[in-house]
Amino acid sequence: MKSIKIKPLKNEIVDRFIADNNLFAIIECAPINVIFIDNFINNINLYKDIFMRNNMHDNIFFSCKANKGYSLLKTAAEQKCGIEVSSYYELEDALKYTNRIIASGPAKDFEYIKLAIEKNVIISVDDIEELKEIDKFHHTANVMLRISNLINIQSRFGVNVSQLNKCLSIIKKGKINLVGFSFHINNYNLEDRINAILQLLEIINNRKLNIRYIDIGGGIPINYCSKEEYENFKRENNKNMYYKRKEIREFYPYYNEKASEQALDYILHSVRNKLNNIEIIIEPGRSLLNNCGISIYEVKYIKHFDNGDNLIVTNGNINCLSEQWFDSDYLIEPLVYKRNIKPSKKVIQASVAGNLCLEQDIITWRKVEFEDTPEKGDFLIYYNTAAYQMDSNESDFHKIPIVKKIVVKKIENKYEIRSDSSYDC
Repeated sequence: MKSIKIKPLKNEIVDRFIADNNLFAIIECAPINVIFIDNFINNINLYKDIFMRNNMHDNIFFSCKANKGYSLLKTAAEQKCGIEVSSYYELEDALKYTNRIIASGPAKDFEYIKLAIEKNVIISVDDIEELKEIDKFHHTANVMLRISNLINIQSRFGVNVSQLNKCLSIIKKGKINLVGFSFHINNYNLEDRINAILQLLEIINNRKLNIRYIDIGGGIPINYCSKEEYENFKRENNKNMYYKRKEIREFYPYYNEKASEQALDYILHSVRNKLNNIEIIIEPGRSLLNNCGISIYEVKYIKHFDNGDNLIVTNGNINCLSEQWFDSDYLIEPLVYKRNIKPSKKVIQASVAGNLCLEQDIITWRKVEFEDTPEKGDFLIYYNTAAYQMDSNESDFHKIPIVKKIVVKKIENKYEIRSDSSYDC
């Protein structure tokens, strides 16, 4: 079968760390997740520069649902970023580091709303019933109304435009301050975001509302691989490329013409002259975590099947790499980190499986061509897993402990390596 290569984009900080260290010496056991905090800071600064270039306030709120790391919360606060949370428990953690927080999410319970009000946190209102619950506290509360059906794209989150007058009436009669509007668009289309901002501006102007913010949420795409490799994959994609001929058609857009800070610049440049002192808020999770993490699993053995399929069995599993839960596949192929320096020079095409007693516990369904066959004790290193991969669906299935995180920071010519839990206040 023709080999399709999808290599991770080069990143100096990550590649240098792997090249400079004997990972078998510094990692007590795999699986393990590694956070590169310097890349997180670099990504924040890239976005700050874009806001400054467009003469706008840098309202960056790290969407912490993308990764549970304490180091990321602490660093975001130190870098003067806000934090966007989606549960009472995320709010509790975020408050250890900052009170510049937006409380989002559906089905907010009494304790979540109460804590947000007490700590003067902005609440992104998901429904008119939620707004009524906030009003019952008879306490000053700062809210943004999340609008669910801008530009004819219906979201399960937020208030319908048709309910806006009722919401404004509740706000006017109570102690609620309307500080802005927000929206969630479940795609990566930049034009949709620009048009949603313009529609909100029309709503604001028509009703002569005095608000400060428009929160455009996340969905700023990043690039995981080269354009050439991703386009080649899409052309060639078929059942024969996967273990058990699994059919997979839906994927994250692994390459985008405008990505990360260029995507944000395009949005801001398109609307900045129409805002009239209204500030844009962004809630990036994935794009702030670009190249901020790797996941390392240990090879246990290889299974060879009569039909020619091969499975590299590791001590990771689908709870450690979440793309499979969305009936998709994480396309970026892993790097083989050899315990035995002498190469075997044996080429193999194989998928990667995990350690759960489930047929569907396949970490990589795609048949990847390995130029040097992995052997027992080798590491498989998956790049760029910090966002929504390494810990979104983590579980102690079979009572297997949750995968540990370590945090790498380079200080002068040395690497400081700490457990992520040490950043917990």
